[in-house]
Amino acid sequence: MTQVVQPHTGATIKPGPMVTVVPERAVTDAQLADVASGSGLNAPFLADQLSGFVTHERMGGNLLRMLHSRTANPMFQAMYAELLASCTGAVETWERLITDLGGNPQYASPAARLHEGMDAKIVESLLLPGSADPLSLETAGLMAAWSALQMSLLHAECLGQFASAADDGAAKDAMTAASAALVTTATTGRDQVRKALDTSMSTQAKHPMAQKVLQGMEKATAVVKDKLR
Repeated sequence: MTQVVQPHTGATIKPGPMVTVVPERAVTDAQLADVASGSGLNAPFLADQLSGFVTHERMGGNLLRMLHSRTANPMFQAMYAELLASCTGAVETWERLITDLGGNPQYASPAARLHEGMDAKIVESLLLPGSADPLSLETAGLMAAWSALQMSLLHAECLGQFASAADDGAAKDAMTAASAALVTTATTGRDQVRKALDTSMSTQAKHPMAQKVLQGMEKATAVVKDKLR
């Protein structure tokens, strides 16, 4: 499984309006023509979208690692660890599918570059501790995780639409199976984060003292973490 596509991992890339690529790394639509062969689908479009989808999943792993390391709530730590394991499995599912369809998991399409840029900004915004108190950052982290999983679900459902539109054959079967697995993973994770977010928000809204206690716990845990570094 690849966390970040880079030259040393075998990255290939399609040129863009402001993106130049060395010849040995360049990819053209003609080179993508055999992706999902026999499916009747637009192969270059499919390859570009799958590259974007797996990139979002990889970036989701980066988000969850950061949230796991930053939270002072043991319950959230356990949840993020579980979600990260599921995310890792999802990345492997996407990479295996791309390979089975005759594509390259190391291909970075224009769609992938956009996903990487947008998702990186979310992670970056949560690395600004001076912009908010610990509880606000915790809440923002939960919302970011929910949004990432909701996007993962959308991608899995799009894959299902591609499978529905494909001609019968191995490519259709592979996309159908992968979509079903990915929808289940994303739905389960999204609902888990939503439950944690709802509980956290309602507790703070109904019980002002609980918020003060939680803030105190956050600060105390942060101090301990600093001492242990």
